[in-house]
Amino acid sequence: MCVGFVFCKIAAVSNLDTDAMTNSDRLVFIKDLGYTVINNEPVTKTVNIPEKFYDVYKNYNVLQQQANYDLSLYKGCEATIYTYNINPPAKYTGEWVVNLIVYHNRIIGGDASSTEFGGNMLPLKKQSE
Repeated sequence: MCVGFVFCKIAAVSNLDTDAMTNSDRLVFIKDLGYTVINNEPVTKTVNIPEKFYDVYKNYNVLQQQANYDLSLYKGCEATIYTYNINPPAKYTGEWVVNLIVYHNRIIGGDASSTEFGGNMLPLKKQSE
């Protein structure tokens, strides 16, 4: 359970306000970013956003901020990650996924990333940006 429940709830409503209640909502969001989903059924997992960010989360949050998200607003909160297989973005090859981090049916962050070890990771922005 989120330690700062009220704070997290307020932050989720005030963020970019992207609805992610249904699978269809999430698929439209991914398509609007310019990605093509290979499999419409995501892999889901529940995560706890840590209350204290160490290097990995600090670096990941820098990526989030490039797309106007900020996971620091959700420290201590439980979120769901929806992972979809996608075709690689332009200029890239290999297997790729989009990870959407969702809290209270709102997208609060995520990435598009290569599944290969040491692969690329992109912020959740339109591909042309």
